[in-house]
Amino acid sequence: MNVRLVYIIRKPEWERQHRLRAIEINGKCAVADELGDLARLHKDDFDRLMKVVHLVADSHRVINPRHVKQGRKHRSIYEMRGGHARLFFFYTPDTDEIVVCTHTYWKAKPSTQEQNEAFEKADRLRKRYVDSESSIGTKER
Repeated sequence: MNVRLVYIIRKPEWERQHRLRAIEINGKCAVADELGDLARLHKDDFDRLMKVVHLVADSHRVINPRHVKQGRKHRSIYEMRGGHARLFFFYTPDTDEIVVCTHTYWKAKPSTQEQNEAFEKADRLRKRYVDSESSIGTKER
């Protein structure tokens, strides 16, 4: 299994300055595809989410729960909030602390079970990343 980190915002100068990436597994980056769909189908929520993405990328840690929520059960997982759109992420365990985005979630209703499943999915992806790091190291494009 090939796990690596990739850029998700296609502005080279911005990407070089910030430590925000998405997880790619076996050549597939769900975050990039999901954000593209979100931009086309729900522009207002996408724009709100992108403001939070920039806020997270510009800060060491965002603790305002209006913008970022930490998982209750999965404490190493966070969600960026933009309208109904959510973008899940974790911080790498190294000193560089890269923000690694895992997937999006559309919160259409207050379903605790669905939200827990979204946090669990992000945690599974975090574990895959950590496992791959311990065996081969990070590769970025």
